[in-house]
Amino acid sequence: MASTFSNLGLNLQATGENSGTWGAITNVNLQEIDNAIAGVVTITLTGNTTLAFTTNSTSTTYTDEAGRNKTIILNGSLSATTVTVTVPNIEKDYVIINNSGGTATISSGGSTTVSIGTGSKNYVIVDPSTTSVISAVPAATPGGSNYQVQYNNNGAFGAISNGTTGQILTSNGSGATPSFQANTGITAGKSIALTLVFG
Repeated sequence: MASTFSNLGLNLQATGENSGTWGAITNVNLQEIDNAIAGVVTITLTGNTTLAFTTNSTSTTYTDEAGRNKTIILNGSLSATTVTVTVPNIEKDYVIINNSGGTATISSGGSTTVSIGTGSKNYVIVDPSTTSVISAVPAATPGGSNYQVQYNNNGAFGAISNGTTGQILTSNGSGATPSFQANTGITAGKSIALTLVFG
């Protein structure tokens, strides 16, 4: 009976197979498992890129393949262009950090992809049954600048400009962005009404 291979390309050796090399092949398997769980690789992008991944290898020498790593750091100087990074179409999750200068479209070969802007990171999952890359946790870059208040702006981070000393954050109701306004405290009319009610 011949070896079979797992989703991650691990060599599942048949009983009695690979006499003399069984241990070396097992060590390669263990290194590949370690790589898939905790491996980090940095790739410099210059254009569309397909990450290396071997599925049916009986090698006794370990090779670090980018497509098997857990965390992928994208570097480069793409100047706001968009490139496609193709990952293996296997059951796998990735943490992808995009520092490439452009937008990275993560694909496993199908029409469902995830776009990650430069300076952003994302946790993605590959579904080989539909050749889809799914964004599990979009980790967008926070909106605005230091010390500004973050809010949900149609599914992305927005930011509210800083107020001045003594202002308070107020909302005008549903559908309006909150803003910092002067803290006018309790007006004379409200003060009289409260006195009448509470004594």
